[in-house]
Amino acid sequence: MAIHVYRSVAYWSETDAAGIVHFSNFFRYCERAEEDFWLSRYGLSSGVGAESNILFPRVRAGCIYHYPIYPYDRYRVEIVDVLVGEKSIQYSHRIYNESRGGVLSAECEVIAVCIDRESFRSIPIPEEIRRFLFENGARPK
Repeated sequence: MAIHVYRSVAYWSETDAAGIVHFSNFFRYCERAEEDFWLSRYGLSSGVGAESNILFPRVRAGCIYHYPIYPYDRYRVEIVDVLVGEKSIQYSHRIYNESRGGVLSAECEVIAVCIDRESFRSIPIPEEIRRFLFENGARPK
């Protein structure tokens, strides 16, 4: 069961010369799903407000591609797992092409690390954010 589901449509501007969504846009789809997760449940993006002293930059990302998404296809991104470490959050996503029978298009993993905005050094994830994540389906790493 998915922790969060985000739906949208692929646009022509997201495609490559082959007429399919460019591989890099799958990462944008994952990030939109993450942002939608945070906005819909916490009220802001990735637990970081403009006044916050923390950031969550991505330090690793990867996808296994199974089936293309074409312009104007509807797709669904499911956040299927969230693992929370002392300083990191690991999101696992599945992206489905809903316009082509719901076929699995990609499986992606993204790791973000909590850092101090001024020093850019990693720091422990604040307890309030950890609690929010665990209350919303995350697991300890």
